[in-house]
Amino acid sequence: MKHSPEFTDIIMSLDELVSACGQERQWVIELIEEDIIKYDVPEREQFTGYQLTTVRRASRLSRDFEASVPAIGLILDLLNELEQLRQFKRQLDMQTPVIEIDINHLK
Repeated sequence: MKHSPEFTDIIMSLDELVSACGQERQWVIELIEEDIIKYDVPEREQFTGYQLTTVRRASRLSRDFEASVPAIGLILDLLNELEQLRQFKRQLDMQTPVIEIDINHLK
C-alpha cells in the first residue's frame, strides 16, 4: 500500500484490497464486474481508500442482510441517492429564510 502523489489517498493493489476487506478475492471481483467498485485503469488494478470504504460497506451489507452482489449494488446506489438528497435538503434549509411571527400580536 502506498500514498497517491497528492498524498490525499492511499493506493493499493487488488490483493491488498481483498486482504483489507476480509472477503474472498472472487467476491471482490464480482463487485468490480457489477460496477460497484469503479476504477480508471483496470489493467493496473490500483484501488483507493474510497474504493476500500465501498468494499467494506458492501461487505457489511452482505454479512448483515445476506445480500447478493447485485442487491448490494442497488442498496449502495439507494444509500448514495439518499445522502445526496439529505445534502440537498441541508443546503436548501440554509438558504430558506425563516420568518417568525408572534401570534400574540395577531389577537
